[in-house]
Amino acid sequence: MKKIILYSLIFLIILFSFLLVFRRYIEGKEKGFYVIVNMSVSNVLPEVCDNLKIGDYLIESGGNKVFVIIDKLVKDAEHPVNTKDGKIVKAPHPIFKSMILTVKSVNRSKKLILSYNRITVRVGGKIIFETDKVRFVGTILSINKE
Repeated sequence: MKKIILYSLIFLIILFSFLLVFRRYIEGKEKGFYVIVNMSVSNVLPEVCDNLKIGDYLIESGGNKVFVIIDKLVKDAEHPVNTKDGKIVKAPHPIFKSMILTVKSVNRSKKLILSYNRITVRVGGKIIFETDKVRFVGTILSINKE
């Protein structure tokens, strides 16, 4: 009899702890968050950089707006060059540019896993992104929540 009461008490304590921890999730009050993605866009023409503006949306092939651009940093692209003495150094490319883009998800999410054109957005992955005017390949550098 004492064992039944002890086991019942332990079960009720575990159940009560579970309900306290997952109360917001069970009630549906978990708000979610916006996902912030930093990406590198390397070796693109200057026209691509000029046509990307802060506030532009990255659009899936179905027309859904997934991300909005919130920050853009443009710099000269670099490429390796051999010097006379055999060393390899980085030199600015005469034509191409590189960008670091920060984009924010349009909709709130409850997890950091998002997809774009049925491709999961993961750190280190390369994804073809597009806006109304341009298309480019971005390499995902980081994924955070806001």
